[in-house]
Amino acid sequence: MAAADSSGGDKYRSHLAGDGEKNTVWRHGAPPTFDTVNSLFEAERTQEWPAGSLEETVQNAIKTWEMELSHKARLQDFKSVSPGLFRLSVNGGRPLTGEETLAVGSYNALLASPILPGAGAYDAAAETFESSHDLFRAAFPRGFAWEVIRVYSGPPVITFKFRHWGHMDGPYKGHAPTGDKVEFYGVAVLKVDEQLRAEDVEVYYDPGELLGDLLKGPLLVPSVEKDAARQLGERLGEVATLSASGADSQAQSCPFLASGKREV
Repeated sequence: MAAADSSGGDKYRSHLAGDGEKNTVWRHGAPPTFDTVNSLFEAERTQEWPAGSLEETVQNAIKTWEMELSHKARLQDFKSVSPGLFRLSVNGGRPLTGEETLAVGSYNALLASPILPGAGAYDAAAETFESSHDLFRAAFPRGFAWEVIRVYSGPPVITFKFRHWGHMDGPYKGHAPTGDKVEFYGVAVLKVDEQLRAEDVEVYYDPGELLGDLLKGPLLVPSVEKDAARQLGERLGEVATLSASGADSQAQSCPFLASGKREV
């Protein structure tokens, strides 16, 4: 899918390099590299699809779309979606337009559940595009890999099962790293046009499979709070010392205080 435009790019993602990208505005100033997550993907994938198969085509198409969504700053530079027609819905929620999806980012789009904030798991309304990516990049320093498990139907309406996984080697929302593999499964329905560009994407999965594992680690006390607690303890110790020395001075100058007697 769209392999003609991938020269000099990534072997799993198109539209990273070549003449088609000479005017692309990249969110971080330059095309990204995927060596780290590709290594995780190749080491731990459960399926290795034949070159040119429908499964490989779908897998690379979704990787390309995720790359564009995360790294291209303008929707007009996207090559994997149908301009003006693209919609994304998650677990039956309100479909987001391409512009809305680009504005909030993939994590906020996929985790906009009303029950997650109350559980302390994730609050899409409180996260920006940048903060959401920073959060999961910190939790998964080896990358957050993705693969197609099975394709049930071909274009124009492609239905498939996927697996998303990473290793929690970093903290998540104050929870310590566990080092465990964190993974979840889901199903998606992808409607494409004649050029295999996405027009409508429906994703169904259980966010608890992802966030539950990220919250397993014990809570960490932020260093700022530790420093504040230490400083407060030092100040209380100084106050206690001054109070004690003051009491001794008063006792020496007042026999009644020294003997425990009180003036009436």
